[in-house]
Amino acid sequence: MIKRIIFVISLFLVFSSVQSQELLVKNQTLSVKGRWNIKAGFSLYKITTATARLIEFDWTKNGLRYKRKFNVRVEANYGIFKWLEAGLYIGLMGYEYGIPPNFLPNELDAVAPTFGVNVNIHILPFFVKNPKCKWDFYIPLKYGGNYIPKVSDIVFDKIQNWDDLAANMTDDEFIEYCKTLNRSKYRHEYGAGLGAAVYIKNIMGFYVEVMGGQFSYINQLVKSPYNIRVGLTAKF
Repeated sequence: MIKRIIFVISLFLVFSSVQSQELLVKNQTLSVKGRWNIKAGFSLYKITTATARLIEFDWTKNGLRYKRKFNVRVEANYGIFKWLEAGLYIGLMGYEYGIPPNFLPNELDAVAPTFGVNVNIHILPFFVKNPKCKWDFYIPLKYGGNYIPKVSDIVFDKIQNWDDLAANMTDDEFIEYCKTLNRSKYRHEYGAGLGAAVYIKNIMGFYVEVMGGQFSYINQLVKSPYNIRVGLTAKF
């Protein structure tokens, strides 16, 4: 009799355990809460230039010449809610800060540190139930800046033949305009957009972000209203 009771109790415990596990799996949904996400990304940022070296992605627009330089970044995000993560980023960007005497069209290159904060609003947790989904789709919001360690001391009126750089200004008007430009060593950027990531074995993967905003460190001369960044991502 005792053996039968023990057997029935054992069956009941096994059945309850199976039911609990099935209920737990059923209640699981995709969530970023408590999750760490690390990204390493690369982008090209517009800068002003007077050089004519086409190999470094020179373009002209509205009479002003610009090209693109590297902008690398590492960011760390932590899941605060099921659908929201926030974090910080740091990085480095290349830029040109002046024209050395007798070396035209070569310009002096430098590197500036970048930093900022970001918030990612994840879309899939509102629709996807599979906690092992290998995709991320999100809305990134970013605000940050960079510290320009070297600002050109060159006065614009010492540079000759600027008439082709300002289609709608006289030389004197353009010189006066350049003198009013932001010479602060701190410049900021901001933007919002769409991001996507795909993971291999649900750990490492690749991501891309397309954003609109302000992404020029001297936006009085060069407008840069959008940015594309690609890189590696990991979650754990």
